[in-house]
Amino acid sequence: MKFLIYFSFVFFNMGLSADVGFIPSIDLSIYGGKYYIDGDSSSMDLKTELFGSYVINLDEENQIYPVYSGYYNGTQDIQELAGGDVLTRQRMGHTFSLKYKRSKDFNSVKPRVSYSINRIKETKDESWGKGLFDYDVISVGFELEQERPEATYKEYFDFYKVDYPNYASLISKSNTVIDTTTYSELSENAGTDILNSRNYRLGFSHITFPKDIVFTKDFSFTYKDYYDQSIITKPVMGNPIFKSDKRKDMEFKISSLLENTSKKIYLSLGTDLLWLKSNQNSYDASRTKYIEDYYGYISFAIYPTVKFNFKNGGNFSYSFSYTRLNYTGRYSQDVNGDYLASKINQNYYLSSLAISYPILKNIYARGIYSYQVVNSNMRYEAGYRYNYDSQSFLLGLEMSF
Repeated sequence: MKFLIYFSFVFFNMGLSADVGFIPSIDLSIYGGKYYIDGDSSSMDLKTELFGSYVINLDEENQIYPVYSGYYNGTQDIQELAGGDVLTRQRMGHTFSLKYKRSKDFNSVKPRVSYSINRIKETKDESWGKGLFDYDVISVGFELEQERPEATYKEYFDFYKVDYPNYASLISKSNTVIDTTTYSELSENAGTDILNSRNYRLGFSHITFPKDIVFTKDFSFTYKDYYDQSIITKPVMGNPIFKSDKRKDMEFKISSLLENTSKKIYLSLGTDLLWLKSNQNSYDASRTKYIEDYYGYISFAIYPTVKFNFKNGGNFSYSFSYTRLNYTGRYSQDVNGDYLASKINQNYYLSSLAISYPILKNIYARGIYSYQVVNSNMRYEAGYRYNYDSQSFLLGLEMSF
């Protein structure tokens, strides 16, 4: 995929006529930062982000957008990975995308393709490319847009495939540590690449412009096919049985965003409502507990933002987000791991302050402070974190060309 996008850059630069317009754009940010979790601090480290796009105007109706975006985060933080919150030490990612836009009579079609590489270190001595949760994503899709006096309408479809090259089921590798009969029973349909998935997303957006406000509503449905992850059924003779049927998740999401159009003070209010339904179950052999719909949950998020824009081009902003997540099948546990009657819930509170000030043309000094509190009725944290507070300080430069 990287070679395909590189070839596209070369092809369009060499083969198009002199009348074609090229508009490059680059945004680069470099920060030094420190991260604290439950009062313990990490070492001072680097965080960078790079975004580069190249608009190729073929004519008034046709444009091509090659885009690269990348990041490196050297400060430890907590990420949601494989169904739980995991502490990571370092992360980096690279995304290459290519989009084509054809417009006519206020209607447009936008096919797109992208490839993303994401690498994650959970320990300091882990090598890049060897992380358990490293993953790659390849995506193809399109968007249709209709601009009308009363509103703008968008319809979109995406197919994306997620691969975890280093993650494999432990069952598939256990034939040397358990007896042959038990291994045969457990691994017959267990699967190996159990986190890999094929995903199909279909969505619709409706954008209106009442007075000085932009109001965006979006609905999407995503079908997730974990094609090598077999369904766990109720245990027989003390062992879970893996059916030949595979895990399928369905995700329904409704979002809204209110934004004002003022250049002095920017205000926004966003909301997300998400329901994920899964046919996958779980079995805790140490406590002989069978749990249906292990990955299913309902979550709601609200996130207001206010930003004051200065005359010199700088700005000051404050944002807050609250997310409530309720698992529909997963039971809470006490500190010893014993199951309770209630289902797991989590509350996420995140506040961020940021200030930006120009120091040279297209170069800004920027400082960011973020504080997050996560609490839950889940007290057993041998596998994932459910209760913690964290804060981060970042200071650096942002450049836009």
